[in-house]
Amino acid sequence: MSSNKNNSYKLIILTLSVFLLIVFFKSYKDNKSSKELQANLKQESLLTQNQLSEIIEKYDSVAMLYNNYDKSFENLNAKNLNSKNSKSELKFKNLTDLNKQIESIKDTINILQERLKEIEKIKALVKPEETKEKVVQKITYNDSKFEITNLQVKGVKFLTENANASKAKTIEQIRVCFTIDKNEGIAEGEKQLFVQVVNPKNDIVSVEGLVYEKNNTILKYSKLAKFNYEQQVTDVCSYVDLEKNKTFKGRYIVNLYSGTTKISSTIFNYN
Repeated sequence: MSSNKNNSYKLIILTLSVFLLIVFFKSYKDNKSSKELQANLKQESLLTQNQLSEIIEKYDSVAMLYNNYDKSFENLNAKNLNSKNSKSELKFKNLTDLNKQIESIKDTINILQERLKEIEKIKALVKPEETKEKVVQKITYNDSKFEITNLQVKGVKFLTENANASKAKTIEQIRVCFTIDKNEGIAEGEKQLFVQVVNPKNDIVSVEGLVYEKNNTILKYSKLAKFNYEQQVTDVCSYVDLEKNKTFKGRYIVNLYSGTTKISSTIFNYN
């Protein structure tokens, strides 16, 4: 009894497997046929458009030819009014052949007009391919567009040997750290920002008397922070030496400049 059940299960599994294989094969075949049909339709559409362009060009050429013959015929009639002898001569030599050509052209035009009506119907059914124009954005690089985040300032003390932090002297430097956000509008390469430290007495700390001038604008700064920018988020740290005669406890203002443009600012309290 158990053997019969096992055989039944095997038969069911085998049947399901065969059914799934048939379904997968049919799905694959249908998908392949669909792709081939789409490719054929696209090719037929392009062929129809090319034929349409050629026929329109031929029609324009024939119409221009017909207009030229029509004008020639009018000029010919005008000349015939001036001379009876030339009129009879032209009728015999030129007008017969010219009329035959005109009739042939008219027949051709009638055929082309009928053909154009059919093409216009086909053209209405064929959807033109969408052409996407590539918009080339002109990028103007401007370092003043630096976006600064996480501007942090900390005082630095120098410890002597066998001295602990509580017995250390006053701060001798200020560490300025900040993060520059990603900006594709700024060219890659070595960059620099000006760090300006203003002490509690509103004096600019600048040990070396650093000055930057542009467009008749003078900026006195404390330290030049150089870094390599690759259009990615960039962390920068710089240490500013303090002048002893300008170092007091109180509130310090730290500014960041790109050229003469201030791009960030923060406050550091030295207690």
